[in-house]
Parts: sequence; C-alpha cells; structure tokens
Amino acid sequence: MKKQLFSLLLAVLLCLSLTPSSLAAGGEGYEGYSDVPENHWAAGSIRRATELGLFQGVGDGLFGLGRPISRAAFATAMTRLFGWEEVCPDKPSYTDVARNSWYYTAVETVLANDAVAASGHTFRPEDELTRGEMASMLVRGLGYTSLAGTAADYGVPFSDVAVNKGFITVAYDLGLMDGKGGGRFDPDASATREQAATVLVRVYEQCAVESVRLSADADCQLITISTPTAQPDAEMPVTPLEPLPELYATLRRMKNNGADMSQVALRLMAGGVRTITDAGGNPIAASQLITAGEVQEALRQKDVHIFYSEQYESAYCIYPPNAYQTAYVWYQSEESMAAKLQMARLFGVTRYILE
Repeated sequence: MKKQLFSLLLAVLLCLSLTPSSLAAGGEGYEGYSDVPENHWAAGSIRRATELGLFQGVGDGLFGLGRPISRAAFATAMTRLFGWEEVCPDKPSYTDVARNSWYYTAVETVLANDAVAASGHTFRPEDELTRGEMASMLVRGLGYTSLAGTAADYGVPFSDVAVNKGFITVAYDLGLMDGKGGGRFDPDASATREQAATVLVRVYEQCAVESVRLSADADCQLITISTPTAQPDAEMPVTPLEPLPELYATLRRMKNNGADMSQVALRLMAGGVRTITDAGGNPIAASQLITAGEVQEALRQKDVHIFYSEQYESAYCIYPPNAYQTAYVWYQSEESMAAKLQMARLFGVTRYILE
C-alpha cells in the first residue's frame, strides 16, 4: 500500500539526511543556488528538497526560482518523495507521453499509484501545474482520494474554489497548502518550483516525525474515535475500528477549535470487534469487543477470508463459525495502525495509546 511504501522511504531519507554530503540529483552536495537569496521565504524548503533528492536545479547553478513547475516535473518529484516502485509499461497510457521521454516512467508511476485521475487520454506533461492540480495530486498520492469525497461536504474554506473542493480542503486541513489571502486559494494559478518544493517538504517533515506510544495511564487529552457496533435483529452496519473519515473529522474539528495538537494523544484499540450473523445476514447478538489474542485466533479459523478497507483504513476477516452463521471481525492490523498514526501526525498529533 502507498502509505507503507512512504514510511519505508522516510526511513531511508532520514538516514541520508544525516550524512555530511546530503543527497542531490547527480550525486553532488547542495551548495546553494545563485538565484535563491538566503532570506527568501522558500530558501529553507528549497535546500531541504535538494538535500532529500526531490529537486535539482535547472542548470548553471540556478534553482529556477519563480518559474512554473510542469506537471511532468511534479510527477517526478512525487515519485521520489513517496518512493514508489517505478512503472515502465511497453505501451504508453497517454497519447502525449512518449516512451522515450525523460518523464515517461514518472508519469506512468503516478498513474499506477492513483495520484492522478485515470480518465482521459492525455496527461499534458509540459503544461504548467496549477495550484488546484497540485492539491489533487498530493492528496491522491497520500491515499486520501475517498476522504476527499467526504471532505467536499464540509465546505471548502475558499471563495474561489469550484472544482477539486474536497482535495483542496484536505490539503488545507493537513497544513500542506495555504490560501493566497482574502479568502482565496487561486486554484487556476500556476504553481512555482519553490511552492512545489515547500509543499513536498511539508509532507515529508510531517510524516517523518516518530509517533510515541504512551502508557494507558498517561496524563493527556485523548482523541477517542467510537467503533460502530451491531445490534441483534438489526441491519448489519459497517464496524471498522477508528474509521479514517471519523478520525479526520475529529482531528479537523479540534484543529479548527484552536486545540494544541501537540498536547493530545490518539487512542487506538489493539484488538477488534466481532459480529455474528445468521444465514440472512442479520446480527444474532450485539457486537463484541475482542482482544488482540482473540483476533489472532479468528485469523487462524478454517475458511477465513482476510480483507482491507482503504476507505476506513481498517482490516477485517470473515469466516463461518458453523454451518449456519457468519462471523465478521474488524481488527487493528499493523497497516491500519500505521495509516491512522500518519493521519494524526499530519495534524500534529504524535502521541498515541494502544489499549
């Protein structure tokens, strides 16, 4: 999954960033660009993006400050950031991206990882990337496409946004992109190279922070996301642990209310929730909370089928406890916990409790 791959890349980049000669395209250490003043607002992000190997200059010691970034160049930088395995099919997916072009692999890779919508026959690689497109590609790359659909209903915080509302809302809520003042986002404006570098470094730095596990009796404000449960003889609900849309909504609400996100911790369930249904799919009893050990027993059952919901970021399995019933168990996997901790970190919450 994309988030797992991203976590692996972060570990590698953290090691590289500690070496004396930090990574830069072409293997040279970063020594500054002649067109980037030391007091420029993006100077730090430009330096960091170069050290991490996400960007390189445009030649002659220049970064290309103020120049628009192309869609192909941003696809290349995203591929480097997320550490996606490169995709290079024999047949191009887009009519305007030739197989021998320098950006062919990057464009195919962002498509394969759902960072761009799969509709249309052209990619427009040389076109200038707009701010709205940057928000969309970034949120898709993080794996939050379905979440953007939910966020679209919250109301975009900018008066000039008519399309990509959910993607821009998520990018803004996570602190990855800002407005242009006066309640405007300017979604159709071209994104500059320094803006792209700043946004990608923000993603890296917010996700690279290590989540710290606290003891159950820690004195802190806890974020608790209720797990839905089924009731007997009622319609069977979806019962994921700490569903991601609800976690996002809670973190968003806390941030908008001015909470100090560094002083709170996320509470996660270590086990799972099990519901038994009859042949008609109706719960025969209320859902039961089960321990991590009981989850492992369920996963060892005969004829068990294991699934993962990227919409809710929760794992679940289905198995027949007998010939007349079906058991549904939603549980906390390493993947689901990593995804929820990443979401929390993007909101500035770096502590958690696992119960």
